[in-house]
Amino acid sequence: MRNVMLLVSLVLAGSALAMEPNPALKQLEPFAHTYHCTGTAFANPMSPEHRTQATVTGDWTLDGTWIRFSYIETKTAKNPMPVGVRGFFGYDGEIKKLVNGAVDNMGGYSTSAASGWNGDSITFEGPWHLGTQTVNARDTFTKTSKGLNHTGEMQMEGKWVKYGEENCTRAMKK
Repeated sequence: MRNVMLLVSLVLAGSALAMEPNPALKQLEPFAHTYHCTGTAFANPMSPEHRTQATVTGDWTLDGTWIRFSYIETKTAKNPMPVGVRGFFGYDGEIKKLVNGAVDNMGGYSTSAASGWNGDSITFEGPWHLGTQTVNARDTFTKTSKGLNHTGEMQMEGKWVKYGEENCTRAMKK
């Protein structure tokens, strides 16, 4: 009976510890806001280079263990197929890294990880599954006085190629 009580105590203690969000999650705070972004999507096999406008929203969810986000571009004459992305930022205690998982309106999905901020920049890197192919991708975010800048890159034939850049201004709270 004593062993059973000890086991139950250990399970309950472990459960209580698991409910506390990891302190590393505080690094994700810049992503828990709304931003208005303008930028450039560079030419690719599916579309020519064009200007982009997007709204990014992020907020803490699931007891402060994840930030859910959405990135929604505005449809324009030069951007008739705007990109939409939904995903989550969090922390993986096993690999001890910040993580991101996302899906997009073209049927793609990605998973990536980052060691943390290096000064004012953080880079998430990992596989991006695009239909019948998978590429290594990375998203670099840089803190600015007005918000965040973003650079998206994918590895093509062993070289990193930018697919987009944007400046994101943090929206004022109403």
